[in-house]
Amino acid sequence: MDPKSMVLPLLGVASVLVFICRIREIASKVSPDPWSQEVDLTVRAKDAIPVCINCLYPQQGHRWFCPHCSFPVGEYNTAMPYLQIFSLGELLRRGVVGPPEKGFTLKLGFSLYSFEYALLAPIYWFWMVRKARGKPICQAQRKDLQFEEWKREDQK
Repeated sequence: MDPKSMVLPLLGVASVLVFICRIREIASKVSPDPWSQEVDLTVRAKDAIPVCINCLYPQQGHRWFCPHCSFPVGEYNTAMPYLQIFSLGELLRRGVVGPPEKGFTLKLGFSLYSFEYALLAPIYWFWMVRKARGKPICQAQRKDLQFEEWKREDQK
């Protein structure tokens, strides 16, 4: 075998190994924890009050949807076929409602996911382009939170 013909494959293998080492190096870097240990323990406590990830409204008991903003907040919403529809609807709604997304990755993800609904994908892309230009379908509306009205069940 000619040594000159082995240079290109060896160079390819070496570059792949360098690429893999670089990815491992980046992945192994642990970002510092922004919370103190006290905050971490408070959040993980059994009596900690869960909040909606959309509006930060405190959640009482086990619910499928937030009573304040109707966002799907159940622990297993994405695993249950019927409730999964609502989670997917919220995900796709984020692509066309509200302020424009800043990252290219989010726009690419919304576009790729919309291929699942191929018949309606061009309409969705139209609304995504409008949102990117600052003209969404509608503005996200959120009621003001009134934390004083909410009390834990064990305090009643």
